Amino acid sequence: MATVDRQERVSSPEVESSAAVSAVAENQNRSENRQLFNSSTAMIIGRLGTAVLGWAGSVIIARTLSGDDWGRYSFVFALLGILEVVTDLGVGRVVLARLNSGKAEEVSKLAGSFIVLRIMLGLLGYLLAVGYAYFTGLSPLVVTAAALAGTTVMLATPANAFFVLYQSKLRLTYTAFWDIAGQVVQFLLIVLVAHFQPVLLAFLLPAIAREVVIFLGRGAGIPWLYPKEFRPSFRQPFAYWGEMLREALPISIGFALLTALERIDMLMLQRLDTYEAVGLYAIGYKFSDLLALVVGALAVPFTTVLVKAWPDHPEQFRTRVYQPLAVAILLGGLATVLFWSAGKTVIVLLYGQEFIGSAYAASLMVTGSALNGFTFIVIAALVAARKLRIFPLIALFGLGLNIGLNFVLIPLLSINGAALATLFTQVVMLLAMLLLLQFSLQIPRVAPWGLLLRQVLVVSAVAVPAHLLVTELGQNWVLVALGAALSYLLISAVAERRGSQVLWQRIRQASGK
Repeated sequence: MATVDRQERVSSPEVESSAAVSAVAENQNRSENRQLFNSSTAMIIGRLGTAVLGWAGSVIIARTLSGDDWGRYSFVFALLGILEVVTDLGVGRVVLARLNSGKAEEVSKLAGSFIVLRIMLGLLGYLLAVGYAYFTGLSPLVVTAAALAGTTVMLATPANAFFVLYQSKLRLTYTAFWDIAGQVVQFLLIVLVAHFQPVLLAFLLPAIAREVVIFLGRGAGIPWLYPKEFRPSFRQPFAYWGEMLREALPISIGFALLTALERIDMLMLQRLDTYEAVGLYAIGYKFSDLLALVVGALAVPFTTVLVKAWPDHPEQFRTRVYQPLAVAILLGGLATVLFWSAGKTVIVLLYGQEFIGSAYAASLMVTGSALNGFTFIVIAALVAARKLRIFPLIALFGLGLNIGLNFVLIPLLSINGAALATLFTQVVMLLAMLLLLQFSLQIPRVAPWGLLLRQVLVVSAVAVPAHLLVTELGQNWVLVALGAALSYLLISAVAERRGSQVLWQRIRQASGK
């Protein structure tokens, strides 16, 4: 009996210690889940809010400017979008893990060096934008517009460095607030410009004001984000440049090619068609970008926890990959079903009868954006696991495929050809990235092929009849869209029980249960 008592006394502290460790781990997991939910919800609401306001602003601009000037406006911002190839370089994704190292001196110097690097990249992007406009022989008006609008790149690039600092701490509610504030300022200024000075160059000023607000808002919060010893230090501004750029090289090349793949169609339309075609095609981008912003927001907070989970916790990594993918595919599927039902009518209501020709291309672009949101989250998982050596080759193939298809299809089908080329390329890219995810990570069931296949079938089964009911049989588009959305959600709830559970769990986390 004495021996048993001694064993119990010895083992009891061990059991209690193990239970305490488990309790701490569970509490940390709950806290992380709550932070993830709050950050991802804030990102979705923030990006949805900014996208809707930006969309409303674009409606005013498109209705105010002539067709050619709207095309020039769209072309300039498409050019600036492509320059993310230079201004991003994937460096932010590289520094995420080291910003959570807990070493005050390293974090302080790394953050300062990162901000200075982004400032220099913004300046380089500006010079390239103006240089392209000037040396390719574009009109003086377009060159001036590029020089004026290009200042948004110089502001947005360091502001995105601030964003990565907030991302590393999963404190994205604050950034979402300032994103919305900046977009509100831009929208109000667009209304004023449309009333008092409705010309192309004047409509560029609201975009600059938006970036000023976001830059100042994000910058002002940095002292409250980090303790004093962790705050960015600029005493050694070039300390980590070489290291960051070397580690980011495959990511940089891959994302550069991916960005070019997504935006090259606008530049090719300008060369192979007209500014009016560019303006029509830009309408489709307004809708597809709205979806991309919302779905892409899911990858931002999850990248932080994926970095922490790899490589020591493969099951947790797989779970964290599935969660945003399940939400992304459901959001993308719902948007696709709704747009094939109501897109044509919505475009006419918002932009006017003269833009009805963009409806089919816009529907294809929204479908591609739904797939692209899925791809983006897969890429975020590969970034977290540092498995992107093959990614640049896949992106290079995709860019070449898209350019080749555009050369053939734009002269034949104009904007519809450009949209078909991009959609086909996005399908190929998604399949390639899923294969890369599956074979490079070697985690069982990490690539959700079944989820993707089921959703493609469900979306097709709902969207095609709904589209035909509106376009061929003339049924009420509101009723058809609502019926299609409800049908899609009900079928998906049955087909995707696991995805439905993920959504329900995230709702419960929000309520603290």
